[in-house]
Amino acid sequence: MTDAEQDVRARLTRLARQARSPEDAGTLDRVLDVARSRRLRALCWLAAAVAVLVLGTTATLARPDPVPAVQAAPATRTGPPPPAVYDQPPRGSLAGDPALVAELAALPWSAPPSGSGYSRPFDPATRRVVYAADVPGGHRWAVVMAGNGSQWVLNWFAGPSGAAPADLTEAFGPVQVSAADPVALMDVSADTGPLVVLTDPGVTAEYSATLDRAPDGSLVRDVVTLPEVDGVPLGLVRGPVAYGPGTSPELHVRRDGARTSVDLLLTTGTPPWARTQFPTSPPDRAAVAECLVANGFTVEAAPPSAGVYYEDPRTGDLSSAEQADRDRTSEDCFLGAVPE
Repeated sequence: MTDAEQDVRARLTRLARQARSPEDAGTLDRVLDVARSRRLRALCWLAAAVAVLVLGTTATLARPDPVPAVQAAPATRTGPPPPAVYDQPPRGSLAGDPALVAELAALPWSAPPSGSGYSRPFDPATRRVVYAADVPGGHRWAVVMAGNGSQWVLNWFAGPSGAAPADLTEAFGPVQVSAADPVALMDVSADTGPLVVLTDPGVTAEYSATLDRAPDGSLVRDVVTLPEVDGVPLGLVRGPVAYGPGTSPELHVRRDGARTSVDLLLTTGTPPWARTQFPTSPPDRAAVAECLVANGFTVEAAPPSAGVYYEDPRTGDLSSAEQADRDRTSEDCFLGAVPE
């Protein structure tokens, strides 16, 4: 698999983990609860790889519009009000450079992806930078919002610290956002990475990377409050090690004493522990089932075309590290059953 294929596959994995159903604006944990309790691994590896390649060829950037002299003021539009962060002055360490902000506002956007929740192009006249900064870890981030009919979309651009606007690329791609809810951005490509929370001024953010096993056997979380930097909660934090019920990272904001979860956490980068190469031949279904059973999983009957259904019948809550070990074990069963 080429680097380009791996990059597209990694982006699809991130999108699958973070997708929210249009009917249910629940958190990532609610999506993963279902995925972890009843897992499906399709056998059609080759067909999936072809689909990845097709998707990768269609996600091209549009031609950039002429760069305006200054960033446009918030647009006056009919319909629901814009998100609060859209109406505020740009924040971040680079927000005081009007010429740079104008160039960032004019960066090209990719076309709306299938299943993203919106189908029509955004309104270019409403593009506005809400955050621009060089963040810890050697990154330069710019966040641009725009109107999309009665909805609002956000695009996140990233590159190395000091990069010119033209050298920034989409870190995640356009995504629909709520007018009332905060948005969090995180780089997960290393053991630690920057985390930015875009919310109202004065709101604090609390983050926990993992659920850990204490010496007495109990499960505990280490929660850190992100410092406010240039008007937003920002910190260099530990990355996730697992995604599962209760074991995923947790992020909350605290406003007027009330603590609520952040539903939209966008990530960029491939975690150090994530697999990036996969076989193109389907694994032997019987060998997969035998390996899973030998490692304590329960395999259930499923149509041959559906793949392998399996569950982990072991009881008791898991720490994030324990969840990661079990995930790795099940993945090894699939990867080890591929004919040579």
